[in-house]
Amino acid sequence: MSAVLGVFRFDGSTTTDVVAGRMLAGMRRRGDHRADVWREAGAVLGASRYAWELESGFSGPVLVVQDADLVIAADASLYYRDDLRRKLAHAGVRPSGQTASHLILAAYRAWGERCPEELEGDFAFVLFDRMRRTVLCARDFAGKRPLFHLELPGGGFAVASTMGGLLAHPECSVEIDLATVAETTAWYVRTGERTCYKGISRLDAGHTLVLERSKGTRVTQHWEPPVFESPSRLSFDDAAAELRGLLARAVAERVPRNETTAVWMSGGRDSTAVFAAGEHALGAEGRCEGLRPVSVSYPEGDPGCEDGYIRAVATFWKRPVHWVNANDVPLLDRPAERAAERDEPFAHLYEMFNRTLASESRGIGARVALDGVGGDQLFLVSSVYLADLLKSGRWLALAREWKALGFKGSGFRTFFRWAVQPALPPSVLQASRVLRRGRPLRAELRRRVPAWIAPSFAARNGLTEYVRAAPRPRRGESIAANESRWYFTDPFFPQVFGMMAAFALEEGVELRSPLYDGRLLAFAATRPREERCSGGDTKLLLRHAMKGLLPEEVLETRAGRTGVAGGYFDRSMRDSFADFIDRELRSPLLGELGVIDEPALRRAWTRFMRFGSEEIGLQLFLTLQAELWLRARRSERRDDAPLEPEVLARAV
Repeated sequence: MSAVLGVFRFDGSTTTDVVAGRMLAGMRRRGDHRADVWREAGAVLGASRYAWELESGFSGPVLVVQDADLVIAADASLYYRDDLRRKLAHAGVRPSGQTASHLILAAYRAWGERCPEELEGDFAFVLFDRMRRTVLCARDFAGKRPLFHLELPGGGFAVASTMGGLLAHPECSVEIDLATVAETTAWYVRTGERTCYKGISRLDAGHTLVLERSKGTRVTQHWEPPVFESPSRLSFDDAAAELRGLLARAVAERVPRNETTAVWMSGGRDSTAVFAAGEHALGAEGRCEGLRPVSVSYPEGDPGCEDGYIRAVATFWKRPVHWVNANDVPLLDRPAERAAERDEPFAHLYEMFNRTLASESRGIGARVALDGVGGDQLFLVSSVYLADLLKSGRWLALAREWKALGFKGSGFRTFFRWAVQPALPPSVLQASRVLRRGRPLRAELRRRVPAWIAPSFAARNGLTEYVRAAPRPRRGESIAANESRWYFTDPFFPQVFGMMAAFALEEGVELRSPLYDGRLLAFAATRPREERCSGGDTKLLLRHAMKGLLPEEVLETRAGRTGVAGGYFDRSMRDSFADFIDRELRSPLLGELGVIDEPALRRAWTRFMRFGSEEIGLQLFLTLQAELWLRARRSERRDDAPLEPEVLARAV
């Protein structure tokens, strides 16, 4: 992972090296050991990396790459490179080098602005076609590598890996969008047109931006998830065999040769499958690299405790486990300082867990860590499939599933939530306001705006009681399939993945996700819903694919959910950090700015301390983070900048 930037002015003026240097310095947390700036009239590209990323298993020994009329600054780790080279050869293009940057340039020569469609991996890049005077920027669908951009007031265009890089440009506005800040308290992330800074936009994952001198900028979606539950002729057994092969190769593609690789392994279905498939693949290829599990140990009886499953897997493969004690990892660590360092108010709930896992991975000699992200998206579905059964008239199947899920006797409210409401159109949900005294029904996949957001602020900024997050179903798409598509299209997930990858990078490790693989996704989309959830059991196909690679006690059906960190979060909020949170939420700047209703916030905090609530606790945590972030911005603002309810300026 790296920091990349581009500044383009079609009037021929050129950004100075001083400005480019400041922009790279604003992204120093993404790597500052090596830097390079390429420039000509009207165009500047830059890149910086940590020294270890210049090794062949990462970016290779390049920064900004020029190949005749093309120049690129890429933050990329590409996989399935041999397959890409074969496609390039078929297109009559030969790469001029072996790095990811050279392969992307070759892909552009072969397929033009559609080249991102042919790339497989984690990438974000800025490419400049000197002959056509065209700029191409793109991100992969997973979104671990970010890109932000803005139109310069003086004429021109700038793009960078972080908002901090753009804020270092002297023409970048530092005005904050308080409505976006408020939305982060609901764990909501907007699509690219708005960020917390007015004027700065995010290029969404799976999108391409093209800048042409005569036409300006245009953004297109180059990747769209397939329709889930598409027909397949493979039997359950044959599908399991194919899944095993796909996952084994996905892991092998992401493991650097002759290097230790860590696996952040819980005792759940996903990361254990990554570990087992990887061990199987590396052994079959005769590779000597071993995978090393790095795992979190929770106290016995804690809902997060999966220590027994972890030990069983490690014993099965004869691998030692590097343990992290959950009680040694604080939920909050220097929260005010970390908020000041963030470009955005949005905070990751388990930042310190991710940082600790990364630092421990580095401690055992790993530069790459694999996680189990993607398993839920590909091989699980919530209870919304009950609505599909009701809608299609499969009432006997609905009754069986209702009982198997443990809902029998739970009453009409639960039935309405899972079997009726997900099928209701938006117009009905909005009409429910009349019957519910102004409160709409909470649609599935929508996030609640905290009750302490000031009503006047919410009305002025168009914040409804429930922030809309669900995509519109495609023709013929089931409710369960639409939920699966949401996992791959909602910008919340790339935001979180990008933060996790950034934490790991700062600790000296690159985080890779074998399950979040385009080939695995295309395969999983062809499988029926019953293989994801049926009869009260989940992830049936994934578990069947791992037979013989994981011990039976790990694969067997479990009585309930395991590996849940809610107990740790609740203890941390209501015990370890209660005094700190209570103090910081008194006389908040958010109240001074008119964003929140302070009495309502205090009531919510008191209620949470007495009764607990995962949703309210999460919203309080995010409100605290937004408060700390805004305070840091205020302390940095220019002395002559006014602090008004809708304008909060920050000195660059």
